[in-house]
Amino acid sequence: MKIDLPLEVYYSKNKKFILNLNNYRNAHYRILSSAKKIYAENLVDRISHPKYEEPVVLTYTYYAKSKRRLDVSNPCSIIDKFTCDALVKAEILEDDSSKQIKEIYYVYGGVDKEFPRCRLTIKEV
Repeated sequence: MKIDLPLEVYYSKNKKFILNLNNYRNAHYRILSSAKKIYAENLVDRISHPKYEEPVVLTYTYYAKSKRRLDVSNPCSIIDKFTCDALVKAEILEDDSSKQIKEIYYVYGGVDKEFPRCRLTIKEV
């Protein structure tokens, strides 16, 4: 299964939470809670997949919006956190522990100025 994930979440009309480790570390807990809830709701609405019974491997391919230097694990670690929690909530994954998620990869996919995103690929082991 492949899912295109956003790089930011609007938690109010004009305010967005950019999904990266620096923002996650510095954000107020109410903003984090709101952003995580909205992210999960938007993701769950777009997914129609039966529950994975077997262990899986997750690969996050990050497509940046510019050629700016990037530490791929910075945004992907938070995107992974938000996404795994949403997949458990949607009952697509039983659990987001090492019991079900055996491997996680972060890959740099290059620059896509028109559609920056993070593409998640889920494969059963």
